[in-house]
Amino acid sequence: MSKIILLLSSFFLSTAVLADAPILFKPPTTGAPTTQRGGGTRGISNTSIQLQALVPTGQVGLTAQASPNLYWYVSEAAPYSVEFSLSVESTGEVIAEETLPPVTKAGIQTIKLNSLNAQLTEGSDYLWSIALVIDPTQRGKDILISVPIRRNPTTIDLNDGAKLAQAGFWYDTLQYVTENKSSQVQDLLKQAGITLGGN
Repeated sequence: MSKIILLLSSFFLSTAVLADAPILFKPPTTGAPTTQRGGGTRGISNTSIQLQALVPTGQVGLTAQASPNLYWYVSEAAPYSVEFSLSVESTGEVIAEETLPPVTKAGIQTIKLNSLNAQLTEGSDYLWSIALVIDPTQRGKDILISVPIRRNPTTIDLNDGAKLAQAGFWYDTLQYVTENKSSQVQDLLKQAGITLGGN
């Protein structure tokens, strides 16, 4: 009986250690480098609110999913409407648009493409954008971010966060960590060169 208990204890200890193992993100070796477009006002505005897409610095973010979650950050609650759009990068064709309610709490926000019935095609590049509409009559005051996303095929299980991270699938890795290892989100962001609020 003592041997069985010892074996079970070793099993559960190994499982716990494995579950807490850090996710190590490795940027993909293919794809043109990119930078986040926007993040501050594109016109004159009196607001200090900052928007930030949670994507790797200097890389096109990859996903293996047709409808991944997209994550972005806002520095403070904002009483303004939020406009989201997703378009094909090469043609500008808009495949999803949504007006979101004002942000009531600062921090990381999520857009679920699945809930918008938006799907990405394998091998294609897209742009997703967030606009905080400060004044609907003067859209030049919008706070805007726009970043690319590419869907690539993979045989990796979407529940295997470690392998997704090693293969450079940023969006899937961040989604996995957010949903399963929330304590590691900040560490993963740092690995990708992301500092929330620019601090």
